[in-house]
Amino acid sequence: MDRMAVFLCAGLTNGSVYGLLGLSLSLIYGTNRVINFAQGEFVMLGAMSAIFFMLTCSLPTPLAIAAVMVVAMVAALALEFGVYRPLVRRGAPPLTVMIGTLAAATIASGGALLIWGANQLYVPNVFSLDPIAVGSITTTMQQIAIVVAFVVLLGVTWFLLYRTSFGLSIRATGAQPRIAQLMGIRPERVVRFGFMFSALVSALAGVLVGPLLGGQVSMGVGLTVKGFMAAILGGLGSPFASAAGGLAIGVLEAFVAGYGSSLYAEPIIFLLILIVLLVRPFGLLGDFEAARR
Repeated sequence: MDRMAVFLCAGLTNGSVYGLLGLSLSLIYGTNRVINFAQGEFVMLGAMSAIFFMLTCSLPTPLAIAAVMVVAMVAALALEFGVYRPLVRRGAPPLTVMIGTLAAATIASGGALLIWGANQLYVPNVFSLDPIAVGSITTTMQQIAIVVAFVVLLGVTWFLLYRTSFGLSIRATGAQPRIAQLMGIRPERVVRFGFMFSALVSALAGVLVGPLLGGQVSMGVGLTVKGFMAAILGGLGSPFASAAGGLAIGVLEAFVAGYGSSLYAEPIIFLLILIVLLVRPFGLLGDFEAARR
């Protein structure tokens, strides 16, 4: 039972990160029908920028986190204005735009390699890494902070989408962009917000998970894949379904690695996703997306 609790704790920690990535991918996809393959690079940018601001610049933690958020927003705007907007203006299909985001991810990873090198670096922790006992589970404040951030950001996203007028604009743009434009909604503003908000969520995830995984410029690729898997499993197009998919993947990954081998985790997860898609093509909780189509 103790082992099961430990694996569950690890799964919830990793699953929260995957869920935040899935939420970010689905939020962008819901506004412009494009999958941002550079989303994981914002996690990498959050972790590596934390190293720069906390260690190199010796900024206080709150100020350093604020600086990381600014860097993430600037990077999101660069992605939108440098890749997404020019391609859309030229009438590029969604697949071409997705390839453009993949190219941007490669460029970002290469630029980070020139700045920080290929070695894994120490990311300063925001919360204590000392073990604490929560019932029969031994965890750390850093791990708890990741799960809490996941829950809080889910709540913020829900409030934004369903309790604000701008959230209504986001949902209208995702459902019928042309009709939304006729109603006075500016889709480009909605898409820009999607890029920026998703970048902030992913960068914060990078700051929190960096001390546990270590900072490495190549970490974005694997996290993008996990976030995409979460979105597909839960239901691409629904941020909350994608977040749930991330939790499911994290918990399954932890139990497979704990009771078997980590080498089997990804094949089993992909097999699960394949089975789910054969039964429910829109994902486990993708009824909203299916009904909209």
